[in-house]
Amino acid sequence: MASGWRVVLVEPENPLNIGFVARAMRASGVAELVVVSAAWKKIPAEAYVTGTSAPEILNEARVVPDLASALRGCGAAVAFSRRRSALKQEEFVLPDAPGLPPGTALVFGRESKGLTREETAQCGYLARIPNQNGVSLNLGQAVAVALFSLTATTATNGDNKEKPRTASMDRLMAMWDYVVPKLAASPRFTEKRLRRVKQMFFQLHLDDPSASLLFSVMKNLAK
Repeated sequence: MASGWRVVLVEPENPLNIGFVARAMRASGVAELVVVSAAWKKIPAEAYVTGTSAPEILNEARVVPDLASALRGCGAAVAFSRRRSALKQEEFVLPDAPGLPPGTALVFGRESKGLTREETAQCGYLARIPNQNGVSLNLGQAVAVALFSLTATTATNGDNKEKPRTASMDRLMAMWDYVVPKLAASPRFTEKRLRRVKQMFFQLHLDDPSASLLFSVMKNLAK
């Protein structure tokens, strides 16, 4: 199995779709699956009905309680939606895609309503799968299309010069956890303004040296 991608399913409503996703992942050579769910402690047995060709992916899949936990250890995160976002994210439409850093998480929302605004805000990129007549793809189909487009793009761009290492999601979340209580202590930073700052923060696409420098500046300003 290839490394470099993590598929994250946020509160999937139909366990059968998890199996379809696992099949699409195996066909694309992607092994890491994380399911965000407060209701499940492990992958439901129904997922194995549709994921018969990918039991190893389902066996190794993790179930975590929130999106922040699912993004730990990632290089970046891409939120998938069929709708345009009001957030100022780097947005792209498949099959076109920017060069994404190693360990990127591909985040898919609920079958009925997708990702919330707060969840999308934790992702530095927004990807849309084009559709016609207002018809959206099934969750398994959407993951299959995304993986095919992105793995093909990676193969095509394999000879490109290596880019500076992007700051990991762990580092960004640690920086945000440090600064948010200090901002929240100021009456100027209402809940709405804090949410907007958070959206801006996770869209910076900093490399490691820049992230270290910004963190140092934040600590000095906080003194």
